[in-house]
Amino acid sequence: MTYKRIPELLVPANNLQILKYAVQYGADAVYVGGKQFNLRSVRGNFSIEDLKEGLEYAHKRRVKVYLTLNAIVHEDEIADLKKYIEGLKGLELDGIIISDMGVIAIVKEILPALKIHISTQANITNLSAVMAAADMGARRINLSREISYNSLKAIVSGSSIEIEAFVHGALCISYSGRCMLSKYMTGRDANKGACAHSCRWKYYLMEEERSNCFFPVEQDKKGTYIYNSRDLCLLPELDRIVDSGVDSIKIEGRMKTENYVSLVTWIYRKALDMIRENKFNTKNKLYLMNLFDRASHRNFTSGFMF
Repeated sequence: MTYKRIPELLVPANNLQILKYAVQYGADAVYVGGKQFNLRSVRGNFSIEDLKEGLEYAHKRRVKVYLTLNAIVHEDEIADLKKYIEGLKGLELDGIIISDMGVIAIVKEILPALKIHISTQANITNLSAVMAAADMGARRINLSREISYNSLKAIVSGSSIEIEAFVHGALCISYSGRCMLSKYMTGRDANKGACAHSCRWKYYLMEEERSNCFFPVEQDKKGTYIYNSRDLCLLPELDRIVDSGVDSIKIEGRMKTENYVSLVTWIYRKALDMIRENKFNTKNKLYLMNLFDRASHRNFTSGFMF
């Protein structure tokens, strides 16, 4: 099969060092978070000075940088949001990732030339929603992880703007952005970038009249994780993802280490190169899949895609 083109490889970074590793190991673009209004507020993130240095480093190597501004924003935060966006003036960002419609309007007002990408937190699962986002000024959509492969192909073929899809990383037990478990259990709001990953904890069943009796829910020998999802890994089907015509494939992991990001970036870069060279065969797929074990990860799933 002849492929029309190879999609962009979009890689996470939570600090300047990891951005540089991502670039060195083959990323076409890197997405990062600032110090405010992104969904990974617990660790790292980029100051304005870090952004300047990261942009200069990446652009010299023809790699793009996108900034996440994908938190859900409340009315009492609007003034701070506008001040933060004003502070981005002068930065040569290649795009900004947003999930809140109000934030889209504010960014268009303050930074009208900046390309708007719609985050997976917006839960876009159909072409009509893509078209509506395009009418609002979006230039790219990161589709919901809950779509099927046939839906991906249909959306890509009908879209007038760029389409991006996750191929690797953690999965939420809920539609992205619609889980309140963390806030209920800990007071930490996942929609503010403070998810405690309560779905990864161990839970037990309790019968209401026997409060001291706890029954483990057996899953496997490693523990009882009632909600715990496996990690998404679409590498075995990456040639089909490329064949869909998607513009960008995305790796989740802005909370991950430089070792993890470097390894996963290299693996997907190698896979895309193999696809370009028509060498993405069963033997090479197995070789690449085995390399994932060099970094810590959960068991893999193809999620809703296949």
